[in-house]
Amino acid sequence: MKYYIGLDASGSKSDGILFDQRGCVIAREYVRGANAFDIGPAETARRLCEISDKLMEKLPAGEKLAGLFGSVSVISFYPDVIEKVQKHLSGIPCVLESIVASVMAATLGKEDGVCLISGTGSYCCIKETGKPRKYIGSSGYLLDTGGSGYFLGQQALIAAQRDQDGRGEKTLLTEMIANEVGESVVEHLPVIYAGGRPYIASFASHVFNAYAQGDAVAKRIFDEGVQCYVESLEVAYRILKHPFKIGVGGGVFLHFSEYATAIAQRAPEGCTMLRLNMPAVYGSALEAVWNDGGEPDEQFRANFNRTYFQFPTPNLF
Repeated sequence: MKYYIGLDASGSKSDGILFDQRGCVIAREYVRGANAFDIGPAETARRLCEISDKLMEKLPAGEKLAGLFGSVSVISFYPDVIEKVQKHLSGIPCVLESIVASVMAATLGKEDGVCLISGTGSYCCIKETGKPRKYIGSSGYLLDTGGSGYFLGQQALIAAQRDQDGRGEKTLLTEMIANEVGESVVEHLPVIYAGGRPYIASFASHVFNAYAQGDAVAKRIFDEGVQCYVESLEVAYRILKHPFKIGVGGGVFLHFSEYATAIAQRAPEGCTMLRLNMPAVYGSALEAVWNDGGEPDEQFRANFNRTYFQFPTPNLF
């Protein structure tokens, strides 16, 4: 029996699994994110190595790891992190690629197309066989995070503060946020700043809840987020010059399907949307097996579904 590790490490969470060639998940580690823009490359490398070590401790006696594939936020900017993790694994085949890799594998398979992610951060990436991945925007929360959970959560907090101090329009977001945290946005500032980008992204849910209740401020935030992704898809269409499949993943799209639906309705003509209906780390599992020459089948997928959800997903905030 062969055993592999799959990792999906974004800005808010790092999901790691040990699984066998049949797709059965044997162990899982679910901890805080490992985006080097947030925590620095040294801490990213440490977290990835620690997750790998904990998973390898669960290998059956006498067995070795056949390979590891990790889909990790902004990893392409930090080759030293890749080298540290590979060295730590002492010869075990190890591939670390961008966070889009897992979503692309799980939605597009080996086909070409465009990947959209709305999680803590946002991504739009073109996949063409034989060519390097091409990113549209996707440059992080300091420069370009349009449509992401961070963007939505930040705008919700700003709107609530502006309502509270009299500069802005009245909005349901103010009361919703105060009810969740037990105090006003201004009073909650120390916690917000301590929690950083992932914590701010956690407030995105209020935008969708207020939007569903007809709140005008939430609707403007929602529409602006949708437009950010539509703009990127239009650029992708100009580059590719033909309709394409859109692989969609990330926690925001997963939990708020109306967001993805609104984007799909405004996507370039002929484009079709494939929503991630598996955990993102499933794509990393596929890549790990593909890199070892295997071809996972439907039974692999069924085994993964049956075993992965036996492990709890803790609340990281």
